[in-house]
Amino acid sequence: MANRQTVLVAGATGSIGGGAAVSLAKRGARVVVLGRKPERLEARATAIRAALAEERLEDPGVQTLPVDLCDLDSVRSATTEALDRYPRIDGLVLSVGLLAQDGPNILPNGHELMFATNVLGPFLLTQSLIERLQQSNAVVLHVIAPFYEDIDWDDLESIQHHETDSAYHRTKTMDRVIVAELARRYAGTISSVAFDPSFIIDKDDPSLEDRWPSGFTGFYWRVLTALMAKPPRVAGEPIADLMLEYPDREAINGALFKLGKRVTKPDKAMCDTAAGRRLWDELVRITKPTSG
Repeated sequence: MANRQTVLVAGATGSIGGGAAVSLAKRGARVVVLGRKPERLEARATAIRAALAEERLEDPGVQTLPVDLCDLDSVRSATTEALDRYPRIDGLVLSVGLLAQDGPNILPNGHELMFATNVLGPFLLTQSLIERLQQSNAVVLHVIAPFYEDIDWDDLESIQHHETDSAYHRTKTMDRVIVAELARRYAGTISSVAFDPSFIIDKDDPSLEDRWPSGFTGFYWRVLTALMAKPPRVAGEPIADLMLEYPDREAINGALFKLGKRVTKPDKAMCDTAAGRRLWDELVRITKPTSG
């Protein structure tokens, strides 16, 4: 069992991130929950403490850190605070997956909402913490979805030609490209892992009804949830295993897991080294602070 490792969980107010936070805390990790809304973060932290108390487990120090991943200034501010608060960061869980309808949804900063939330923000968060993560040979675990959509290099953010599902799938393809490129660039100092959680929904989440998509898509997800959804702990436990239970973290660098099972079949997006280099360079360019 890990003893007081510090793990940041982005997207901790969602089903998968919430399940990961609970499982990590139960195993003694100091969990820092990250999310956009402070009130939901506090509610999540309270729920984690209640789960610990129910099993008579010590609270390892659940903490909150607000961050809006679609706002690059918010990401920079949050990472500065994290670096000030935590001299050691042993792991980062990126559980982010926004599907926004009626796009493209252009933010005040000029970026498209899904691209900024699913790709740009998590990339900047990781890069801003990378030196601290390297110091502890940390695990960076990316919750992924197994969709594939070709990257349009002339329309990276799916603004000119936007169709909701294709744009979302493209962001999830980029996530897997980034997982593999991160693993290649930082091999030996961190371990970058892709995690496919299958279909996880917290049916007891009181905010769930407000977050369903509209129209047929929302109906489809409601039916799918009723028939197939698994509870958060089904993903939380294998995430905690990957974050805390590998003495040789290099053994899982660049790997793809579906729940607790390692996937041996090559993943098209993760194997595309040319796309990895090109996307990385594009994201570094986009996230570079402007002068003045």
